[in-house]
Order: sequence, then structure tokens, then C-alpha cells
Amino acid sequence: MKRKITTLSLCPVIIAGLALFLAYGCEKKDEPILLGVAAGYGHSMALRSDGSLWVWGYNSSNQLGDGMSDNRTTPFRLGTGYSNLAAGGAHSFAIKSDGSLWAWGLNQEGQLGDDTYESKSTPAEVGSGFRKISAGFGHSAAIKSDNFLYTWGDNNFYQLGDGTRTDKTAPWKLSDGFDAISAGGGGTLALKSDKTLWFWGWDGQGTLGDGVDENITTPKQVGTNVVAIAAGYGHYLALRDNGDLYAWGYNDYGQVGDGSFSTRLQPVQIGFNFIAISAGYAHSMAIKADGSVWTWGWNASGQLGTGTTTNEIAPVKVGTGFNIIAAGGSHSMAVKSDGTLWTWGRNQGGQLGDGSTSDSWEPKQISFPEE
Repeated sequence: MKRKITTLSLCPVIIAGLALFLAYGCEKKDEPILLGVAAGYGHSMALRSDGSLWVWGYNSSNQLGDGMSDNRTTPFRLGTGYSNLAAGGAHSFAIKSDGSLWAWGLNQEGQLGDDTYESKSTPAEVGSGFRKISAGFGHSAAIKSDNFLYTWGDNNFYQLGDGTRTDKTAPWKLSDGFDAISAGGGGTLALKSDKTLWFWGWDGQGTLGDGVDENITTPKQVGTNVVAIAAGYGHYLALRDNGDLYAWGYNDYGQVGDGSFSTRLQPVQIGFNFIAISAGYAHSMAIKADGSVWTWGWNASGQLGTGTTTNEIAPVKVGTGFNIIAAGGSHSMAVKSDGTLWTWGRNQGGQLGDGSTSDSWEPKQISFPEE
């Protein structure tokens, strides 16, 4: 997650060693900028520089955490004091500045981690000492400040990495030395601090990238020199430290991006000079070093932002000036370097946040309500 410090355009007056900011004859305070966004299967989340957490979109499973089940078509301020966030299939997470982990939404597989199968309509604290969180379709994974990796939730395809197929309703310590995590549909990706790439979970048609059509029940190293990872429902992305982008897995919609519709059993190089990646249900996104956003894969709802609904089997440039991206079920989110939020794709549940339920085939800027 990229961070940026907000500059305040105010008039400072020093009184008794304290800096007071007066409004007289000054410009209005700049709005908080976006530090991160998360796209679930049908809902959206955003974290602003003032620590406020915002949610919108589908809410039938209480994934917005507002205590209701009505969809929201514009951003709603859920709370403050947060530093990280994650959106899953129909559940959500946020980490507060003190390291406490909060969860809400669907919990039929134990994916909230509160040691129950009861869904939560408002945020419930489920742990402490966390610094990173990832929400998959029905399972979850997180890293604590001591770099230990924890997993919980659905384990039908060994996606928890504990060698069993037994679901877990509370965070379970898997291993240490990890620095990044990405939970997908039936598989999980993780990075260690030494840039080694690890996989476990469902290996249907070799989608874990190890070249073998066999489920991986515990973490297995399959790569090196990797600095960023992204797990989709059945496809995966990895970014190496030289900017080269690799992808593999299911490719029925072109989500691997190698110019074909053939499932890839091992990573194939897609491009170079990239700095950020994100994988949705069956589409992919990436940012190059020049700030340009590229998309490929499934496009039935315009989630690629190309102005059409034609699937793309190779990366297509859709905009410039971006530094944060998030791919959801059938919608996409991106933040520009000026802190503005842009969304596009499916919008039946209001997940684009523009106040409507109409799909958008091109990026559209989204505003936050004044408080």
C-alpha cells in the first residue's frame, strides 16, 4: 500500500510554542487523500489519510459493516483509526493503528476468524498484533508484526496450508518469515522477506504454477526475486524485483494475459517495467513505472475500462497517473497520484460508488461526501 503525506494549505501562527492554523484569509483545508482501496466480489472499501474507513456496494451479507443489509451506491464512513483493509467474497477486514484486527460480513466458512460461524453485521475484533490482511473468496490470511503468517476459514482445497481440509474458525499460525500475502479463490500466495514465492491450495489444471496437477497441502516455494503478488479466483500474478510481470493459472477469459485462452501450468512473462498488480475474479490489472494502468481478461461488465465489453487476452492501456489499483469480482478501482478515486465495471449493487446502479465501461471519478 502506497502512502502519501497530505499538505495543508493553511496560515500558521506560532503562539507559545504551538502551531495554530487559522481560517481567516486562508484556503480551505485539503481533503484527506486515499492511502488504499479494496475491491470485493461486489463491494468496495477505501482508506483515507485521516484513518477513516469508507464502504459501499452490495450489502446482502452485511459486508459493509453498517448494521444493515441495504446496498449503498455512494461511500459511507464506517469508522476511524484504521491503517489497512481487505475485501473478500462477501466479508471484510480492517486493521486499526494499534494492530487490532476487525472483521464483518459473511462467516459461513469461519472466514471472519472470531471462532464462530456467525455472520457479523458490524465490525468485531478478532485479534491483535496484525499488520497485513488479505481476504479470499471464503478464506482469509494475515501477517502479524512478528512476521508470522496466520490463515483461517474455508479449507476445502487446502488453501489454509495446514495439510488438512478442515475449516478453521480462528486464526491459525502457519509459519514465520512472511512479508506479503494474497488469498484467492481456492489457493493462497505468500512472499517471504527474502523475496521467495510460496503457494498452497487448489491446483486444478496446474493453476498453482508448479507445473504439476496436484493440490498443494502445505506452503511450497515456487519462485525467487518476487516483490508483489496477486491471487484471483483461479489465476495468479507475480511481480519480480526487475519489474517483469508473470502470470499463470486459468485463462478462459484471457486473465493470464499471454495472448491466448490456454490455461498456463507455469508462470509466463506478460510484460516488463511494472510496479503494482491486482487480480480480480477473472480479470487483471497492473501499473507501470510511468503511472499507466493496464488491464486484461474478462470484460462482460466493462471492468477493463476500455470503453467496450470485449475480453482482452493481452494487457491494454486504459489510463495514466495512477499509483494504487484493486480488481474485484466484476469491477475495478484505481487511485491517481493526486489522491482521486476512479472506478469502472459492474455496478448493480452500487459498488462503483457513483450514486447509480449503472455499469461504467470507462473510469469515472468518485467523490466522498462532505462530513
